[in-house]
Amino acid sequence: MAGTDHMSVMRYERIKNSIALDFKEYIEEGLNVAQVSARTLEEDWQRVNDSLFTTTLYFVAIAIESLKYNEIADFIYIKLDGYLDHTEFEETTDKDDIDLLLQDIRICKGLIAAKEYKVRETIYSAKARIEYILGLKIDE
Repeated sequence: MAGTDHMSVMRYERIKNSIALDFKEYIEEGLNVAQVSARTLEEDWQRVNDSLFTTTLYFVAIAIESLKYNEIADFIYIKLDGYLDHTEFEETTDKDDIDLLLQDIRICKGLIAAKEYKVRETIYSAKARIEYILGLKIDE
């Protein structure tokens, strides 16, 4: 079964790399961290809402990428605590993926604790849009 483990780690890495790439591309296009965060959640909403694991992965990875620019969107910051507390995920989630995510959660907690960033305020409609996106159900 070693092949399956490798595949899921690839999936974890693929999602993380995709988020990092979004940040690099969109920031170069002139978007700010909050706009990139919102766009990433919006474009990938089906994957984001796939499971507690993927939602947590998106929030943590977006936070880590954001903090590289010394700021974080308020709608990510507000919800982040809830995601940073997760340690248990769906039984179907690969253990290696969980270990990688827990490692990222520790990194993220350290970055948040360092307080070397500002929280970028967004307008109510932006926050409402994120709530809407996170509430979308995936048709099985």
